[in-house]
Amino acid sequence: MSVKTYFERTADNFDALYENRRNWSYRFNQVFRKGLFQRIEKTTKAFTGMEDFSVLDVGCGSGRNSALFADEGARRVVGIDFSAPMLELAREYTRAKNVANRCEFIQADFLDYPFQETFDVVVALGVFDYVADPVRVLKRMAELANDKVVASFPGVSPVRAPLRKMRYALRGCPVYFYTGTKLRQICHEAGLSNFRIEKLASSGYMLVGNKRAAHKRAVANA
Repeated sequence: MSVKTYFERTADNFDALYENRRNWSYRFNQVFRKGLFQRIEKTTKAFTGMEDFSVLDVGCGSGRNSALFADEGARRVVGIDFSAPMLELAREYTRAKNVANRCEFIQADFLDYPFQETFDVVVALGVFDYVADPVRVLKRMAELANDKVVASFPGVSPVRAPLRKMRYALRGCPVYFYTGTKLRQICHEAGLSNFRIEKLASSGYMLVGNKRAAHKRAVANA
């Protein structure tokens, strides 16, 4: 089973991770998977001071984050994902949240899709968990970003990482993990020179790359 097939089959279950329901799974995630929520908080914090901005939501899934980005002030949010069931949920969710007029969804492979525009912020949350070539994906994100690149990366946990890898392997879906050193190497190889890496609560990392500041430095040094 490929990553694409996995998420097409599990769209509803995956979407439930973010649903504010009074059930054991949501409460479990709040306690033991705090990084799921913390990475969203850190992403919206990266929008601070920005006005009239656009966002590309890579691997947007069921559109929960896309709708949130619109609520946080984005004038345009484009979500891209290869799972048709996920995008069906995304369109339904953004309509329910009254932000569908600012959200567009594309079913395609992010690396192959011929974008005709760039975006102020390019975001990828919960995406690099399943990426075999992170340098290529991060480089593509940087190429499409005018201002910032924001992404989450799962860390290497001595207990959770092996269990998660085995669980997903049984379903034919590969999972990848990162150390801080490896992540910095990936950033440099992808051409990001101005970035910060923050630890997440549950063994993970948050990357915020600032494209505009790096461009200003390059111009000043020219």
